[in-house]
Amino acid sequence: MTIKTKFTAILIVLIAFLSSCQKDDYMNSFTQDYTVYKKDWKVGTDDDSGDYFYYEFKEPNLTQDVYRNGSMQAFLLMNGDNITPLPFDDFWILDNGQMRTEQVTCEFRPGYVTFILKYNTHELDDPYYDYTFRVRFLW
Repeated sequence: MTIKTKFTAILIVLIAFLSSCQKDDYMNSFTQDYTVYKKDWKVGTDDDSGDYFYYEFKEPNLTQDVYRNGSMQAFLLMNGDNITPLPFDDFWILDNGQMRTEQVTCEFRPGYVTFILKYNTHELDDPYYDYTFRVRFLW
């Protein structure tokens, strides 16, 4: 085989491979921001580790197909354009000197997005802040 013939054969194989990788399957995505106001958190009591706060949003874009075959990501919007992935842990010192830690996380199920707020003490003081989250689905 000449060099030209070998090059042509390699080129044909490469073109066939690359064209087979480009199907009509396109990446789909959906992004939505949600705000949970401090007055809207609900109390959950079904966790053996203690009580917690939660808020659930109906989300029709989270179909069974997206849930099974896609990827779901949740972020906490911080100051300005800063975001941090969930779960997010924070801590501070209370006036009585006790350290309080807070964990913010998210759960998904078809049709719903649930945000969860837990304190290490499992005391149900009112949440301190309004929280804004960004959720992204890819499928």
